[in-house]
Amino acid sequence: MITIIQQILAGLVTTGVLGWLYIRMIKRDKPPQIGVPQAVLPIILGIISEIIGSRAVVFWMMSFGEGGAAKFNELPVVARQFLAPFLFAAFPEEFIKLIMVIITLCVFRKKVKNVYEYILIGAAVGIGFSISEDYSYASELAGFFVRLPMMPGHMAMDMLMGEFLGIAMYNKKNNAGPVAIFNIAAFVVPVIIHTLYDAGTTGNYMVFQGAAEQNTLMLTIGCVYALVVVVGFIVYSFRMIVRLKKNAEKFNNMVISEVE
Repeated sequence: MITIIQQILAGLVTTGVLGWLYIRMIKRDKPPQIGVPQAVLPIILGIISEIIGSRAVVFWMMSFGEGGAAKFNELPVVARQFLAPFLFAAFPEEFIKLIMVIITLCVFRKKVKNVYEYILIGAAVGIGFSISEDYSYASELAGFFVRLPMMPGHMAMDMLMGEFLGIAMYNKKNNAGPVAIFNIAAFVVPVIIHTLYDAGTTGNYMVFQGAAEQNTLMLTIGCVYALVVVVGFIVYSFRMIVRLKKNAEKFNNMVISEVE
């Protein structure tokens, strides 16, 4: 019962904080601002993406079997440090979130009018993912409090995803620059950021193995990397939010389609 209450509180806190930020972002949208369906659907899809993603990761890990797991554990610790977060978190999660962003764009293809609204869609998918993920992680209260400073992380990564997709479409519509490179970056850049973050936190093999083997050097390097990653990720997340505020007019003026 206590666990359920913790999870509900965690979900409410995440919804409240990120929802407040999201509403402020929407208010900077060029009139006419997005409607409720366009604002809410990507959040719902973001929640679904976390549910699908968490189960897909478990299936993916199990598909390696005992032999695959044994071979993986034989890799150098530095290789595992980055390969595991990439394979079992960053790649599948960002891929599924990208699909949800694309679904939203397809549903509202006649209503999304500028790059700013692409960014809003990316942010909303990230918010939905965070709500579901924080609800799951709050089964352990300590885990939720540790994650609090990183709460806007998924939102920030997917704002970047939306921005790159929006710029790609803007360039295509207006013959204003490269298209493919921005479409590729929309997936690759969030995956890289996600991988580096998880490699310093939940997938920090240097810390885990260093502690188990009482290897002071490995443990120290792992802890320093963790500190750099956590601080850097917090700075990056809030920097993205501030950057969007400063560049709202610019992104609003990057018109993709005229909407009456």
